[in-house]
Formats: sequence, C-alpha cells, structure tokens
Amino acid sequence: MIEEKAHAKLNLALDVVGKREDGYHELKMIMIPLALHDVLTFSPHPDIVVECDVEIPDNHVLKTIETMKRTFHVDQGVHVKLTKHIPIGAGLGGGSANIAATIRGLNRLWQLDQPLENLENIALELGSDTLFCLYERPAFIYGRGDQYLFIDMPPIKEIELFSCDQAVSTKTVFAAYRGRHRPKRFERLFRLYLNEHYQAFFRKTYNALLKTTMKAYPAVKAHYKRLKKDHPTVRMTGSGSTFFVLDGDNISTKKPKRNEKNTIKGLKTRPKS
Repeated sequence: MIEEKAHAKLNLALDVVGKREDGYHELKMIMIPLALHDVLTFSPHPDIVVECDVEIPDNHVLKTIETMKRTFHVDQGVHVKLTKHIPIGAGLGGGSANIAATIRGLNRLWQLDQPLENLENIALELGSDTLFCLYERPAFIYGRGDQYLFIDMPPIKEIELFSCDQAVSTKTVFAAYRGRHRPKRFERLFRLYLNEHYQAFFRKTYNALLKTTMKAYPAVKAHYKRLKKDHPTVRMTGSGSTFFVLDGDNISTKKPKRNEKNTIKGLKTRPKS
C-alpha cells in the first residue's frame, strides 16, 4: 500500500489580470502549501475502486485514474481510499490537492518512474491549481495557473483558518468578476515579498476576488464582517469561503455567540514543512 498526503493551499495574494481568449482568467498569485491535508492510500486491485469517507460531488480522483491509465497505457487497476480533512468548496484547493496526490500515488504504485516535470501536462489538464499542488512548494503562480516560480517560505509559525458552511463555486465567482486590474499594485507587493519585507507585505496583501465572492454569496459576506470585527488582518484564500489570520495576530479572546459556533471557530494549522 502507498500513501500520499494531499496538502491544502493558501493564497497569500491573488490578483486577476483579465480574461483570456481560451475562457480562463489570467491570474497572479502567491501561494503556500499548508500542513492541513487529506490522506490517500493506493493498493493494487484488478478494477478501479475509489472510496471516500465523505460524499464528494464530481470526485475527480476517478477521472485522474482514467487519465493516467490512458496516458501511460496501464492495464492495472487500483483501490484508492480518500480520507478528507480539507473542507470542500472552501478555497483551500482540496480537489486539486487530491488530483495531484493521485497522480503522484499512481506514478509510484504503477512504477511509472516519471519525474514530476513529465506529469505537469496531466495536472494542468485536470485543474488550474493542480500544478501547484503537484509540487507542494511556495510559489508565484501566474497565467491560468500553468506558470510558476518557486519562492521561499515566509516566516509564518501559525495560521488560523475560519471556514463557514457555505461552499463556493470558483466558476460562479469568476463568471461574476468585473474588477479592474492595476498591474503596479501586484508588482510592488511581490517586490516586498522577494526582498523579505514580510511585515509590509502582509499589511498590503489582498485578494481581488473578495468583493465578488461576498456579492455572490451573502453568507460569506456575513462571515467576513463578523470576523473583521475581532480580526482586523483577516484575509480570504482563493475564491472563498475560508478566511485566515497569520501567526494569531489580533485574535480575539471573546467567545463567539452560540449561533456563530460553526462559522467562527478557527482551525489552527501551519505552513507545510
């Protein structure tokens, strides 16, 4: 049996450059992998069997298996067991991480011995964040997610995640996005990061999808407003609905109200080591 961990991702910064001719959006993102992860195990099997401890609509693990079999002309089957810890539809890249972990796991189980560089096209075929999740390294991601530059991990000791019960559709958010790109804003921000001026970076970082997500999903907007009162530095990752606070800054000691229990409770994690 082979085990692969599928690590969640966090968007420290996200900017939308514009819509491309192929229908995708051109993005600029600074992303890091988190210690928070799903677990996938792979065992030999004559057929293709995928089990998961929660119900996932349109589970992409099966599609990944079929793509790997077709690409490398594999006549073997596999039994995959997926144990979920990353919230679904929360902007933490759980689906992309599962695809990437499946690619890595099958590469080992079926002894394909392919370097990750040879698996990039499969990752890109199956998802936009999947290339980042294939490597699970801090990176500047741009294009539609198909271009990357590995960067250093910032000095973050702890991250607190606040995920509400509202699942967010990335497709819905991008379809509604009407923001205006300001190229110099991201350039200045990325320069702060590369020069290790992290305090200034974290003060100025932003997510261009925040307003659109809140407009499309009133529950996310309410969630953000409640958090903002006690966590002035709170940010959104991906297209939502998870928000985060770094190193416990400005974390309130006040207890949440009863009706906010499920939406305010924080999940503490850290960058992937």
